[in-house]
Amino acid sequence: MDDRFNIYVEQLRDGQVEKLEESYSPEFLDIHEKDLIFKDPVLVNGEAYLADDMLVLHIDVRTYGIIPCRICNEPVRTEITVQGVYHAVAIKEIKTGIFNLVELLRETLLIEVPALAECNQGKCPQRTAMKHFIKEEGASDKDHIEEGYHPFADLKLDFDNKKLK
Repeated sequence: MDDRFNIYVEQLRDGQVEKLEESYSPEFLDIHEKDLIFKDPVLVNGEAYLADDMLVLHIDVRTYGIIPCRICNEPVRTEITVQGVYHAVAIKEIKTGIFNLVELLRETLLIEVPALAECNQGKCPQRTAMKHFIKEEGASDKDHIEEGYHPFADLKLDFDNKKLK
């Protein structure tokens, strides 16, 4: 594994701060999905330092992922940015004295991958063809309430007497 992912705890003693400014190949993410592809470098900026008996990492992470458009299923290059991530690890949990960033970066990015994206900056050309199948933004849910038995529909709360009527 690439040594650039390693943080050496002993080098952070006596108040030392390690600046993290790296560009990593996305291969470390180990993603082998048809609907999620990473081709762009993963940019990491931040710092690592010791606070009492904890290793503290404060990082910003940015890259681009390719996911399908929610309308036409064509690939969409989507920015994935995570700012101000704080992560603390007890020093006693770092048995070798070397903390490896790979899992932290992988988890941080994968949690932030959007479930949906749309091509052409949110104006997919196929949207007009799919218009009849998509709920309009801002449409009231009252328009979609089904008829049926609603046993509590007439229930009201009398706030002055704090009783149900």
